[in-house]
Amino acid sequence: MALAFVMVNTVPDKSELVLERIGEIEGVEEAYRVFGVYDIVAVVKAETIEELKKTVTHIRRLENALTSLTLPVVS
Repeated sequence: MALAFVMVNTVPDKSELVLERIGEIEGVEEAYRVFGVYDIVAVVKAETIEELKKTVTHIRRLENALTSLTLPVVS
């Protein structure tokens, strides 16, 4: 099982729309709007690292998603 936290910055005033889109992606277990450096934090789970990579890439390519930081869980 592969697990990662993905933090996303969005276009101003578009975080709610991006959050909805992220929630529709297979492999996203949870996603929240947050305050601070990032606008959204998503929890992504997959059976393999390759599946995790595909899900994270999907998130990164969303319209109005500007930047992201992925934190893979190591234990």
